[in-house]
Amino acid sequence: MNELTGLCAALASLMALTCWARSVPTRAWGDGSPAPRRAWAVALATVVLQVLTATAAAGLAAGVALVVAAWMVLGWLLVLAMNQWPTASLQWARRLGAMGGVGCVLALAWHLLHA
Repeated sequence: MNELTGLCAALASLMALTCWARSVPTRAWGDGSPAPRRAWAVALATVVLQVLTATAAAGLAAGVALVVAAWMVLGWLLVLAMNQWPTASLQWARRLGAMGGVGCVLALAWHLLHA
């Protein structure tokens, strides 16, 4: 169960990374249309959700390390995918990020019900 929770916490970073990439002018996706404040809010909310979920699954130090590593690795992979397959990577990043976010919420609910 903890591995699945950690995977959901890692994938949730794609929600914020996708929103952030759409809010800045990039070659692949961004036209700067969504407000940068919204991107900051989504990023902050995602980090809080990720840290809470990963900490509940693995403890404080491991949870924070998982979140930082997920942002670095998935951010790097997302940039590579954006430049190779802009349309497909946007669709899949949104889907995987949403699945990760829903998984985080469900894992936190499960943890609170069984605590």
